[in-house]
Amino acid sequence: MLNVEVSDKYRLTSDGMQITIQRKHVIDPTQSPHFKEGDDATKREEWRNWKYCGSVERALEIIAQQNVYESDAKTLDALLLEISDFRREISRLLRLVD
Repeated sequence: MLNVEVSDKYRLTSDGMQITIQRKHVIDPTQSPHFKEGDDATKREEWRNWKYCGSVERALEIIAQQNVYESDAKTLDALLLEISDFRREISRLLRLVD
């Protein structure tokens, strides 16, 4: 089954029927209302299913679009540079697969 990290925040998995985009979440137990003094306060990373797609290409488009939504760019030039950098990285990763 597919299990490919696209970036430090996203990865693609599959179940034989569809592509699943997973997002990485950092869990801080101290932020839980159930946290008690003496409990393990170690932060951990967890992958969670986020979206489902029919193809890898569509999954990559969705991730690129989400990067735009979450961008901190202040100018159009900065945003276009972020988009270009992301697409360049995806192209690089796809070339490694070929």
